[in-house]
Amino acid sequence: MAQSTYSTATHQLQRLQDPNVIITNTNGTVVVYSPLTGNEIPQGLATDGSGSGFSLPAILWIVFSFTVGVPLMLAGFRGWRLTTGAALGLSVAVASWSVFVNTLDNVGISDITLTALVLVLFCLGFLFGLLEVGRMAGLLQLGIQGGLAIGIRIVLLRSLLLVPEPSAFFVNWLLIACCGLGSAVLVIWKQRAGLLLGSASVGTFFCALGIDLAVNQQSGMSRGLRYLIDRNSYHVVDTTSNGYFPPTSTLVMIALSLALTPAFAYAQHKLFKGPFCPVHDDDIESLDASNEFPADEEPKLSGEETLQTSPPNTPPVSALSHLVPLLKDSRPTPAATEKVRATEGDAFANGSEPSS
Repeated sequence: MAQSTYSTATHQLQRLQDPNVIITNTNGTVVVYSPLTGNEIPQGLATDGSGSGFSLPAILWIVFSFTVGVPLMLAGFRGWRLTTGAALGLSVAVASWSVFVNTLDNVGISDITLTALVLVLFCLGFLFGLLEVGRMAGLLQLGIQGGLAIGIRIVLLRSLLLVPEPSAFFVNWLLIACCGLGSAVLVIWKQRAGLLLGSASVGTFFCALGIDLAVNQQSGMSRGLRYLIDRNSYHVVDTTSNGYFPPTSTLVMIALSLALTPAFAYAQHKLFKGPFCPVHDDDIESLDASNEFPADEEPKLSGEETLQTSPPNTPPVSALSHLVPLLKDSRPTPAATEKVRATEGDAFANGSEPSS
């Protein structure tokens, strides 16, 4: 009987291309077996720290979403080190949350404990992003996160994700990775555009998540994120049985947040004319940024530099006359011109006399 069960599990594994095999017994219960050992895998709930309803973890995630999302959406480009701190904090928080939910066993830890751990790790990443040593990493992370936020929302626009087939599940992550790579290239090629898009994208993503958590609790975007990221073998029954079937309001909020991303990026572009970093405005050089000047500035040539480039024996008046063509809208009067010529003639005559 054990050998028969193991053969059936292996057959279903090959068909589904899934690391876990679900077998339904005659009494209607669902049991998961390991494809390697044939042993049963005990199952737990895939709450992943989200809580239920408006419990304390759920409220903390709502507050966190708006605390991070609103500033980035409205003024992320002007946030400077606060923005780089938020970017590094988000990277640490998302990475740690993904590791926790995919490695915990069926017992796991409480939602409030997992939420507290992730938020503490976010604060540590945020503090590191405030430092000078974390500035460059924060800039690049912000650009990458902007693309990832766009890709994830596109994948969540359909029930059971954009590509629902289990054998093609990787295509969803391939699309998300392409969006992240494209935004990383953008922030390196065009720093300002990449950071504007990253700030607006991450901001609208978390604002939409916060609104959806308040409206649909754990059945909207929260469920989609867990269905996308949680591949824990101890959660496979919860993941596959409940799936991801977002309500219409969730799909509307996701689509609206995507549509508003370029609008908020352009609004920040018009409001904040200066560089992202007031002190370090050349952290990630644009490929075509060399030999360019801001639109409201023009290269200026000082009189001291002009005099230094003049020949050593050139009289001061002659050197001054070289500056006349550089002055805008300046037209010397005939009298002034004659005076300059007479002065130059005297200087030339004095210079040509032999010294006694």
